[in-house]
Amino acid sequence: MNVTKNKAIKKLLYITTLFLLPFTLSHASDSNNTKQKELAVFYTIKGDIQEKYNVLVETKLKTIGFKLTDPHKRVNDQYETKWGTTVLDVLSFMPVVNDNIMLPLLNIDPRIAGFGPFNMLIHKKLDENVTHVGHLQPKVMLDILDIKNKEVREKFTETFHPLDTMIENELAGTKSILNYDTLPKQTMINFKYQFERPEDIDDFIDEFQNNFELAFIDKGYLIAGYHNFMEATDDAEEILSDYDAFWTYSLCHLEFSYGIFDNEGARPEAGIFAPCTMYMYIRKETNTVVVGMFRLHNWSDTLNITDPARLALIEKLDTEIPSLLQTFGMKAVENVNPLLKKATMSSKVVKKSAQTIASNITLSPAKKVKVIKPSTHTDTKSKQLQVINTGGKQIKITLPTVPKPPKAVQIKGSSSEDRSIKFSKRVPPGYIAHRFDHIKKGKVSTNTRIGEVNHGRISAYLRGAYMEVTEVKAHLKDAGFIVLVSAPVNKKGTLISVVFTDTSLLTLASKPNRGFMATLRVLVDTKEKSISITNPLYLTKGFLQNDFDEKVANKLLVKIIENFPALKNSKDALKFQLLPNYQFMNGMPHYQDMIEVASGDDLLERIKDNKKVVFTQTLENGSTLIGIKLGKRTRKFTKRIGRSNAGMLPFPVLIEDGKAMILDPKYYISYMYPLLQMTEFMTIATIPDAMVKDAQRVFRKKK
Repeated sequence: MNVTKNKAIKKLLYITTLFLLPFTLSHASDSNNTKQKELAVFYTIKGDIQEKYNVLVETKLKTIGFKLTDPHKRVNDQYETKWGTTVLDVLSFMPVVNDNIMLPLLNIDPRIAGFGPFNMLIHKKLDENVTHVGHLQPKVMLDILDIKNKEVREKFTETFHPLDTMIENELAGTKSILNYDTLPKQTMINFKYQFERPEDIDDFIDEFQNNFELAFIDKGYLIAGYHNFMEATDDAEEILSDYDAFWTYSLCHLEFSYGIFDNEGARPEAGIFAPCTMYMYIRKETNTVVVGMFRLHNWSDTLNITDPARLALIEKLDTEIPSLLQTFGMKAVENVNPLLKKATMSSKVVKKSAQTIASNITLSPAKKVKVIKPSTHTDTKSKQLQVINTGGKQIKITLPTVPKPPKAVQIKGSSSEDRSIKFSKRVPPGYIAHRFDHIKKGKVSTNTRIGEVNHGRISAYLRGAYMEVTEVKAHLKDAGFIVLVSAPVNKKGTLISVVFTDTSLLTLASKPNRGFMATLRVLVDTKEKSISITNPLYLTKGFLQNDFDEKVANKLLVKIIENFPALKNSKDALKFQLLPNYQFMNGMPHYQDMIEVASGDDLLERIKDNKKVVFTQTLENGSTLIGIKLGKRTRKFTKRIGRSNAGMLPFPVLIEDGKAMILDPKYYISYMYPLLQMTEFMTIATIPDAMVKDAQRVFRKKK
């Protein structure tokens, strides 16, 4: 009986197992599919945590290999400034990259650069009491790029485990996974650009990058980031020895981003994809630039964006970007790993002498405008007929003849005697006529108002007739100044900055956080044949803050104008009383918002014999001001916003109390370029962060 019962139970279990097996497998399959379709991970934390988050991304992520590239904090402030409204309390794009892991992977499949960097997003709406931070999952990044290589997938994915662990430990909050259904059929755009290779590839790259960036800027795009893999680490060129160049751009479009992330129906979580990373590289000894970028339809398909207005914005950019690349002379190619393909992506070439590289990099021609020459017929008697079309009908209007002007009537007996009104010549005792007062003052000094406050405003520079560098140095020495260095600040050497100081200037600068006032500059422009001197009154008012000493500043000004004749005030000027609190716009840094680029007791030792250090000046309080030579690409910003103010270079770094500090470049550039407009600032959007990186490199510890 028991045996029969046991057999019955076993049979029942067997049938039940068979019945449940398909369900179990189906459930497991669904579970795996859910894992495969994880789009992003988000952490929701109570309150406003942006300061804590910034510290995490800027400093703590370095300890696990991630580096912040080109941060864009509080993008919502730009929205409010431009459109007057925002539903966001904070929206920041904080792109990061792990170069130590990324560089070797570029030698296996260079397309991995399509998310190098990727965004660490933070957002919060005004009506929320929680902050959201998150990033795309590594698997979806790899799937978008269509990377199949097992080693690349594993090593790239592994870097996210310590990243998420740190976020959880530092910020806590509630963790959630954002899923998606499907990717678009075409996830990428891929192009190649062939050029005639010159002997110096750097010349081509400089010209190519400049023209490419300007072409996109002209269409309303913002070059929001630039990451050069060839300079990412000390041994980057050695690791990437098969490449001549490898870099990524981070592209933004302000109107597009406002339309997606902000206003009614805002989708700030879509910022996980922003800014869009576009990679470019040139393999060794080839004549091809390879270009790749993920399509914006990845946004709409994975995030289920259905709003017609937002879909229209996505469609517009997904159409416009490839069109721009084609206009630039590029050809579309398939999305494959070029290192595995035998084909025609690039070919080795024989070097040719440098030719007109610009001829190979052409932008779309300007539209022809038909010029209608005005008629020379002057017969006003003939009637003119004007035809106006209104909804298919025509209205004919006869224009009246212009009447002849009446002739003056001559009255007999009239004379040409003076009929003007006569005023009394009587004046108060001791009165001096206004014009005579000016003449008297003019005799006392010919330098009145040069460099001084005029109608509440003050010029940043004193412009003068051209002098050779040797002559400038002689004039400075005659005035009692000490010349520290004369150094070229552009590639061609046509802009030379003469850095000078004196004892009174050093005393002013020898107070905490005031060391940036230790030098003044004379810019000698050998191309435009002019000189430009920084106005000590302008500089000290802003850089010395509440330690401003007007008497000392005026004495410095007098020494300059007495030894450099015929100086004129620059048009670059600002309101004098606002200089201590100057900022380019709301949300931008002030003088005191300095950036630490290095720390340690060995900072001076690290810069010893460094060719990037142009001058060194020790201050009375033991601090040291140095001037550094910026990278080739960084210092080209003067081509876009003007060369006459390039005397702000060499770039100043203050070493004080074991820290190397710089003025925030967004402050320093705009303060030294007072006429800078927002549209111009957009053309150099990557330069401030590039300046920070250049300053950091100077203090790298020697191996």
